[in-house]
Amino acid sequence: MVPPYFSTEVATAIGVSLDTFYRTRQIRHERDGLPAPISERGPLKWERTGFDAWLTRHHPMRPKTITNDTFTPPPAASDEEHRERLRTAYGHHGA
Repeated sequence: MVPPYFSTEVATAIGVSLDTFYRTRQIRHERDGLPAPISERGPLKWERTGFDAWLTRHHPMRPKTITNDTFTPPPAASDEEHRERLRTAYGHHGA
């Protein structure tokens, strides 16, 4: 069995001090979807796989990505260039 994360480890992973983490824990839970601790008595503890999954997907410091796209192409210089990109993307080469 894998031991749980303690508050100090969670605060370090998020990038805040332990004091800041304790003051903002409820807000982070509501706003950012931070998992709830598995223990409310004594030192707070978090289940490792749940916290690791949240950190991977929903960390508030993670840069936002464009859905279904790896990069944003530069804007077209003209309407004709834009139409050509649409024809290429949708396969209407003869239209």
